[in-house]
Amino acid sequence: MTFAEPDPSSPEEMPTAAEERSWLRSTAFWAVLGGISSLLTGLTTLGAVIVGIEQLRESRELSLQDAAYTSWNELNQASLANPELACPDTDAKLQKLLTTADPKSATGGTFQDRYTAYGNLVITTSEQVLQMAPNDPYWRFRIEERIRCNAPAIRFLQREGTYDRRYSCRLRHVIAEVLRQTPPACNTG
Repeated sequence: MTFAEPDPSSPEEMPTAAEERSWLRSTAFWAVLGGISSLLTGLTTLGAVIVGIEQLRESRELSLQDAAYTSWNELNQASLANPELACPDTDAKLQKLLTTADPKSATGGTFQDRYTAYGNLVITTSEQVLQMAPNDPYWRFRIEERIRCNAPAIRFLQREGTYDRRYSCRLRHVIAEVLRQTPPACNTG
């Protein structure tokens, strides 16, 4: 059987008006259905993109939280293992720490080397916690306590000139508040 265009001169091959309307309605129905299908596909794709972006944001927040908790635990372990480093809260305690021979040093150095490493851990941990929970009063209190304990060392770094390079602007604002100093002139955002 072959298919060919209807011959307009032959009336029996011409579709009736009812057949044409039926065909047009059927075509219109499928066109509308195709449009709705395309719209649903687009909306589903948009929904998937939004869900994916939200999952990425949540994953990033969980990673920040995990890193901050891990660092905080390391800092607490270092404080327990080295109580002499944990809270030199007066200038005299800091001077003694910086000048006393360290019995754990293989080269006969002072506690300064270990305190420098401990101080870097305090800085890094504080930065991570502030990034994880910038407005959480629980964590802010703990950071402020560490700042009070290490205030003589922070003032030493300020006099030495390396303070601005060691601390982020956000942490310098917290330090200024705790030590009752002028806030730094930088953007905390």
